[in-house]
Amino acid sequence: MISTKEKISTSQMITLLMSTVLGVGILSLPRNLVSQVKGAGFIVIIISTIICILFGYCIYKVVYRFQNKSLMQISSDILTKPIAYLICMLFVAYYLINISMVTRIFGEVVKMYMLKKTPIEVIIISMLFVCAYGSRKGIEGIARISQIIFFLMMIPIMFIFFFSLESADFTNLMPIFDIELSKILPTVFLTTFAFSGFETMLVLGIFMKDPKDGFKIQWISLSAVGIGSIFFTIISVAVFGQVETTHLMWPTLTIVKVIDIPGAFLENLDALIMGAWTLNIFITVCIFLFCTSLIMGDMLNCKEINYFDYAIVPIVYILALYPDNLAHIYDLLKNKYTVGLQLLAFGGIPFILFLFSKFSKKVKKV
Repeated sequence: MISTKEKISTSQMITLLMSTVLGVGILSLPRNLVSQVKGAGFIVIIISTIICILFGYCIYKVVYRFQNKSLMQISSDILTKPIAYLICMLFVAYYLINISMVTRIFGEVVKMYMLKKTPIEVIIISMLFVCAYGSRKGIEGIARISQIIFFLMMIPIMFIFFFSLESADFTNLMPIFDIELSKILPTVFLTTFAFSGFETMLVLGIFMKDPKDGFKIQWISLSAVGIGSIFFTIISVAVFGQVETTHLMWPTLTIVKVIDIPGAFLENLDALIMGAWTLNIFITVCIFLFCTSLIMGDMLNCKEINYFDYAIVPIVYILALYPDNLAHIYDLLKNKYTVGLQLLAFGGIPFILFLFSKFSKKVKKV
């Protein structure tokens, strides 16, 4: 059984979830939305946020009812032990794919903007080992670091993007409502995946100091990320226009190049944004590594899970180098198997656990 001596507060859980959800999805989100629904991207984000909050409510109800229990224990109580092993294996696969894709995209961005002559293999393996070391310090250490990093990350980002309003032309968003409903619904489905990460509460719920605040944590985290996504999407289109935004790989990063801060003492603002984003990726990968180690340790009934962190690194490294290029990465993320696994992890499994938890005693007897 996993030790539950470490506990994290409500505020720490909020910063953890926000950091996890932000990840790398925010980089390409404006491009994906504009290419599908033009200026109506913010409407899609609002709908996606509401859907995720509903799934977050299901997770909260499960975690609150089965307090101080891990994912393996919760699933065993609700759906029997064999199915619990299957659920845990699905989550392990989900996290391994997420870690590999996040680190690969991180490596591509860093290589393009900062370390052009550094092999991407070096960037990826360096990040993985640093994150594995951070993950070994436990959830309480990760949570405390996340609070510090979150404010260090948000202050410069909001400060810099505030000055981007000077270059914005909001008429570029027009027309907003000239879009077919048949295009909005599929885009909502795909955009919802940009919010993946909030399901980690299902794994980390065992460490929550106040499980009754679970839904509060979910709606605050997802609402904040939703508002941030709306802001980045609107400002990207307002600065670049709809056509140019669809041609940019990462509009959220590219927008830094057009910002002019009067009297600024930093000549290259890219480094400041990259530094803040790197800190966010560090927390994201740390959390995913910790969740993977926690699930694997619980499946094997290990009291010590720290040694799983470094064991996972070679697997993730191989998976991260599998895609040939960025286009291949995004194709893999849209693959039906990847999409299906994501849908199960943050939607299907939480909803099934929530539904059957009402009959957990009857299922347990069977």
